[in-house]
Amino acid sequence: MTLEFWRDLSIVWISIHLFLLCLVPLGIAFLAVQGMNRALGKAAAGFQRLQNASGLARARTEETAARITTAAVQGQNTAARAQATIRRRLRLSASAPARHTSRNGSARQR
Repeated sequence: MTLEFWRDLSIVWISIHLFLLCLVPLGIAFLAVQGMNRALGKAAAGFQRLQNASGLARARTEETAARITTAAVQGQNTAARAQATIRRRLRLSASAPARHTSRNGSARQR
């Protein structure tokens, strides 16, 4: 076994080591990038579903708020009309002269 043999063997041995030392990190990096691409794809789909659900919830909330507001405004309008009617009737009854009838049926004013 000559020196050339050991030189060639050491070059092959170092080449194998460098190949493995470079191949393993490159493989890990490749798998990490593939995993991140897959995770981002699923996350984007999940976020899209969440955005759709959020839009539906917002639309239903606005619809319910509009119904409740309409009912409240209608109730306030009804109460205001009733209050105005009562005030008008009380004013009319207070401004009308009080008439009393006597026993013989004739009316006299006070």
